[in-house]
Amino acid sequence: MGRTVIIGTLIAFAIFNLLLGLGFYLFLKKRKENGQSLYESPVNQQTRTEKLGLGEIFVYLSLIAIAGIFAFQTLNRGGVGNSILAKMILLPALMALFNARKRTGKSLLALLITLMVFLVGIMFNLTIGLPPQAPILQINESKITLAETKASDLMEAGFDIYVRQGDGGSDYEELLTDGSFKKYSGDKSVTIEKGFRLDSNAVPYAPYLFAKDGIVLGSISFYGAEDKNVVLEDSKVIQVRFNKDSIEEAKKHSITLKLDELDLTSRLDVPRVQETFKKHLWSIPPSNTSDVTQLWYGLQWSSNSDSLFWNEYYSLIRLDENYLMTDFKLAAKVARDE
Repeated sequence: MGRTVIIGTLIAFAIFNLLLGLGFYLFLKKRKENGQSLYESPVNQQTRTEKLGLGEIFVYLSLIAIAGIFAFQTLNRGGVGNSILAKMILLPALMALFNARKRTGKSLLALLITLMVFLVGIMFNLTIGLPPQAPILQINESKITLAETKASDLMEAGFDIYVRQGDGGSDYEELLTDGSFKKYSGDKSVTIEKGFRLDSNAVPYAPYLFAKDGIVLGSISFYGAEDKNVVLEDSKVIQVRFNKDSIEEAKKHSITLKLDELDLTSRLDVPRVQETFKKHLWSIPPSNTSDVTQLWYGLQWSSNSDSLFWNEYYSLIRLDENYLMTDFKLAAKVARDE
């Protein structure tokens, strides 16, 4: 329903602008002044007709670019009032370029069409936006992209998937030996229930674990489809979690863990993390704190549509007092019309 409303609004806005442009064109063609249609008549007092020089073009484009930046920032605040204010910011720069030479109604129509296309594009960006670039989790040489990588891809890459057999948790060392989990043989005997859900359990209590060469790396969650059950092999990874035990075991066996090329097993100082993730980093540990519970990074890869049209991704990295990772979660919110 949400998608339908947004798409319908954008289509209605585009049609309104199209009709406005068509109406203005017909007005210019039919209205005459001194026996000549306004479409061909001058609409300003400028008498110069030669082409703009490079210096003039640079000056006017600079003015438009500066005005465009402020207008875009104003539009991002939302609201009808800010939309009107954005037009008031941008229009003088456009009119300065327009009035730099003698212009006819035809030129005025071209300016109006350009402005309308710009506004439709801005509306599209504000309501839908562009899809975020999915983060890549790398374990040794294997790369995992949430909502794309399937369980079958993991098994082909040498990972083992373990399915929980009963309630209760186990110590990390006994997860694969006390009968709580059973290695999945890939016989299509396990299905992922329809619908989207993320697992909130700690690693030892998770429904699914994944391992490499007998070493438990963490827990993993899958998504099949919204309207039907899907066999595990065809389901996509939507969440990966590491805990302190699995991280230490990975280090012991020289298993590399990377997120977008950042080595997660190394010291995660703030400048390094900021340099890697830039705008996706929304929370950093406070400086000079002795409270280890405040030492964590929050990451987000999102769009303006709030997962209505594009997948979104989130990550939480907890640290110890030495800024070494002790807990990790990477999750996807699959695009769907809720």
